[in-house]
Amino acid sequence: MGIRLAERDLLDVATECGLEDYPYWAGSERRITDADIHRALADDRLIAPDDNRDPNTPMSAEDHAARVAWLVRHGDRKRMSIIIRNGRLCDGNHRFAACLFAGIERVRCVMMETEELAAAA
Repeated sequence: MGIRLAERDLLDVATECGLEDYPYWAGSERRITDADIHRALADDRLIAPDDNRDPNTPMSAEDHAARVAWLVRHGDRKRMSIIIRNGRLCDGNHRFAACLFAGIERVRCVMMETEELAAAA
């Protein structure tokens, strides 16, 4: 598996990964909106990272917005990174959304390519 680190333009990453807006989380009833994040920030409804949380447990759009709001308020956006595997955002959806909301132009990326995809190229 090929791995490389790169700092990339956030909008280029969005285009490459087929994201026209905030990510859609499986199990959520809808995509989050700027209004959801603004509301979470205004209500001080913030969900901090929790390494003990099962990532497969569904969350509502409001909970995802509260998670993004926590990152907007407390996250070190200069050090945030996302993982892209085979042209798909596979880890860091909340960090990506926080950077998008905050107008961060560049993001650190871990670019991964599986051997199957590399062999096909």
